[in-house]
Amino acid sequence: MSTRIAADKLSKADPLRPKYSTVAAELAEAILDGTYLPGDLLPSEPEMTRRFGVSRHTVRAALRSLYEKGLIVSQRGRGSIVQAAPVSPRYIQACDSIEDVLQYAHATPRQILSRHRIIADDALAERLGCAPGYPWWEIHTRRLREAGGPMIASSLIWVPDEFADAVAALDTTDEALFVLIERLHGCTFAEIRQALSMTNANSREAEDLGVETGAAVMCVERRFTDERGGLLEVSRSVHPAETFRYETSLRRVLGP
Repeated sequence: MSTRIAADKLSKADPLRPKYSTVAAELAEAILDGTYLPGDLLPSEPEMTRRFGVSRHTVRAALRSLYEKGLIVSQRGRGSIVQAAPVSPRYIQACDSIEDVLQYAHATPRQILSRHRIIADDALAERLGCAPGYPWWEIHTRRLREAGGPMIASSLIWVPDEFADAVAALDTTDEALFVLIERLHGCTFAEIRQALSMTNANSREAEDLGVETGAAVMCVERRFTDERGGLLEVSRSVHPAETFRYETSLRRVLGP
């Protein structure tokens, strides 16, 4: 692939598509069509910055994307080496604090599919821990590994009706809903209680994740409370079981 051809392709790419994504797509195509064979070294970072007319930061982001897709491995002192076959990537979520949940929200693009004001029936009231007949907002979202990448989560989120303005503001920001509630209402999220389980995808979740209805999925349910224990948000997210691993750390407290 000549420098002129590579740069021309990049200049004609969708202007809304990140440059690193376009570079990654060009390299992935060259790997899959046999231009680069298993065991071959990709061009060096300086060579690719010249070839595509982009920054080194963009090249590194493109290589990271190829690594996550299982197309290359990196070896110190050698560079990026083409894999014999694509390896299915695993999405690892590590949450040890509320800040980690916030980082996850920033790092994974969100799609809002629907939102409705509902009245809690007996079943939902039992799940949310409220009295039947209380109004809530129910928001259906999906999250992607990266812009244009695979779906990694299908979620339903419930918040009390008093936070309707925060729900409406989701269209204008990529902030997490609980951050909007804090900012608009002066609430402070003091604790997130999490429950993890294996379950089977219902039809909505299966369609979101691109799996069969009834397929095994990892379910993460979270309850967000303030410093007085008041419930501010409840969420249920499911993730493809074969590509998701959840990590946490346990620390021993020493001393008084």
